[in-house]
Amino acid sequence: MSDYLCDSLLFEIFTRLPPKSLLRFRSLSKSWYSCISSPGFIRMHTSRSPQKLLIRTRHRGQTCMSSEGFYTLHLENGLQLCPRRGYMGISQVESPYSEIYYIACSCNGILCVLDYENNISLWNSSIRRRLALPNCLKGYSSCLVTGFGFDPMTEDYKIVCIYFSNGGNGESSFVHAMKTGTWCAIASPIPLLSYVASKACFVNGALHWVVRYLNKSNGIDWFYIMTFDLSTHVFGTIELPRPGYKVPRLTTIQGSLGLISMDDDDDISWIWAKRDSSWSLVFKLKTDRVGGGIMGVLQTHNNGDMLLVYDWNGVYNSKTGAWSRLADFNTSSCIVDIERYAESLHWLDMESACERNHLLPIGEKK
Repeated sequence: MSDYLCDSLLFEIFTRLPPKSLLRFRSLSKSWYSCISSPGFIRMHTSRSPQKLLIRTRHRGQTCMSSEGFYTLHLENGLQLCPRRGYMGISQVESPYSEIYYIACSCNGILCVLDYENNISLWNSSIRRRLALPNCLKGYSSCLVTGFGFDPMTEDYKIVCIYFSNGGNGESSFVHAMKTGTWCAIASPIPLLSYVASKACFVNGALHWVVRYLNKSNGIDWFYIMTFDLSTHVFGTIELPRPGYKVPRLTTIQGSLGLISMDDDDDISWIWAKRDSSWSLVFKLKTDRVGGGIMGVLQTHNNGDMLLVYDWNGVYNSKTGAWSRLADFNTSSCIVDIERYAESLHWLDMESACERNHLLPIGEKK
């Protein structure tokens, strides 16, 4: 093919192909191997990859650790709805996990996964790679906060964890850098946390969580968004648009930080977006119309239309006002995690570092 097409055209074609095809093409020539494995190509390919949903299910009545399966759903060009069966194009994904606690965060097609014992691993389902991080944080009873993202300054993936100490002496914070494969201690956030109300959300080089601080002297709760800059390793705070409202989830809305809050008294869900330095109300919905609170934003359009998920297996279309099932899963199944991600080749350009850290294809043994 390279005898008939110039390198620039091949590059453009390759950036629009799925990872499965590109992994095969790498073995055809040295030049193709170098191109597909280069950091610049991987970044371009990720930016052009179609958006997907990764859905984790389990059997009803079982613990969140007992996973029934993982599935993907394409979001490109709009979801195709079958009235009785939900949205079409759902396919099952081979998973290396049998029991996990939850998916902490996702970035560039890589998911940060925790098990019941707070062991952390990273998983890129597109290239069938999983990395189990070294557990060198012994002496801490439980993990309060976990986040994962990409540091644009060092071009490195980082994981941040805040642990409770066994001795009850407060919190200790650590950052793990993929390139070095080591944990390092950092200054913990102030004030100390009492509760984390949301999963991590990675936006513009920083991690975000909704957290609670309890003032023990007067018993007053203070909810706010805690941030962590992956380049400077500094924690910060962002005020909520409505401090008294319950906030079940952070999300992204067209590249901006998004927030979903609920008002139980009026049965209203509010969706906010933080653009520049202020919050703006994007959408609000009377939740008694759909039978539950809004749990996530599946898709947004430039004209303001949104697809919203509620109660983990229902979808509400803001344009038509119609609701439907997300997928035709078994009636004994329920959805426990939904993550938006793009298929990516990330880690192909880090193979030497990953080999040192025991990064292996799913199913292989060291």
